[in-house]
Amino acid sequence: MPAQPAVIGDTASTPERVGGLFDPIAPQVLGAAPLTQANQPTNPSAHTWGVWLIASVAAFAVGVRTASASLLPMSPVLALVTFLVLLALVASLAVWDSRVLRARGLRAASAWWILLLPPIAYFVARRVALKKQGIRANAPGNVYVLTIFAAAALTSVALTPMALARMDAASLRLLEQQASAELQRQTSESWTVSCPDGAPVTIVGSSFDCAAIDATGRAVRFTAHVLSPRQFSVDPAVLQ
Repeated sequence: MPAQPAVIGDTASTPERVGGLFDPIAPQVLGAAPLTQANQPTNPSAHTWGVWLIASVAAFAVGVRTASASLLPMSPVLALVTFLVLLALVASLAVWDSRVLRARGLRAASAWWILLLPPIAYFVARRVALKKQGIRANAPGNVYVLTIFAAAALTSVALTPMALARMDAASLRLLEQQASAELQRQTSESWTVSCPDGAPVTIVGSSFDCAAIDATGRAVRFTAHVLSPRQFSVDPAVLQ
């Protein structure tokens, strides 16, 4: 008896009878697509205008003030005023930085740290607080230190000639006072002594003449010799 053809949908038919045409297909479970870099959660940025202004503008001002105060001493009142102005500037920027970080959902360091060795203590506390949240925030503090050194170096280069000129002038004024006092001791008269501005007070072995006149109009001159930078010996005065 001839074989009967397989009927589609006939449950009696088997894959062997149809030559594997209707082999069952095993179901496949589609796995979840891996997270791409764009989908991975990221921490909020720790960079704010406040902290970078401290690290740049405020640091530059601190470096300039430090170098200028050492080369060109300022009055105590002016030194105190400049310090308070810089402290107020840095403190306001630290408060701004702290508020921005909190608005981004981060735990920020207290701005009160700015009062302890400002603003180094704030940078350290800020770095520690952010590191606990998995955020590296070393750059602002590093930039602050580098900016201070760069500003101080540039200020020193710019102000050193002015500072040396002031020292030279001060040494001449001191020589005039000492010569006037010595002439007054010898003659019991008041003397006005003048030495030339721009005299070579730092060139060892050089000399220059100074003039003196007393209350009666009598005039003398004397020669000053440079023994060492801004240190002099004086020849006896001679009448003009």
